[in-house]
Amino acid sequence: METATATVAATATATATVAVAAKKDMSAARRGAALKREKKIAAELARAAGQAAAARRRAEDRTERDKAYAEEAALIDRQIEAARRALGVRKNEPNTSAICLMIETLTFQMRVRLSEKGYW
Repeated sequence: METATATVAATATATATVAVAAKKDMSAARRGAALKREKKIAAELARAAGQAAAARRRAEDRTERDKAYAEEAALIDRQIEAARRALGVRKNEPNTSAICLMIETLTFQMRVRLSEKGYW
């Protein structure tokens, strides 16, 4: 087993050395083309890494925005339920005009708060 590992390591080192030596032996045009290929591959890898990072960031922002929106919506729901209880409106009855106006006002205020945080 040790000889196989040593052979693989020696082969990898020899291959890297041969690649460097081969690059030195290339003509200027071929060396330029090889350099261009390497730069192109590096640019593609960097672009892919950037896209992955951007996707992660968008997902994090989306979860933060959804969490903030859910908290604000829960707050509005609690306020509406308190107003319905105070006015004696039962579950199956429609909202009164005062409650409808309050819902619109609270929703507007929620949007303002979320936009100040950068979520809306």
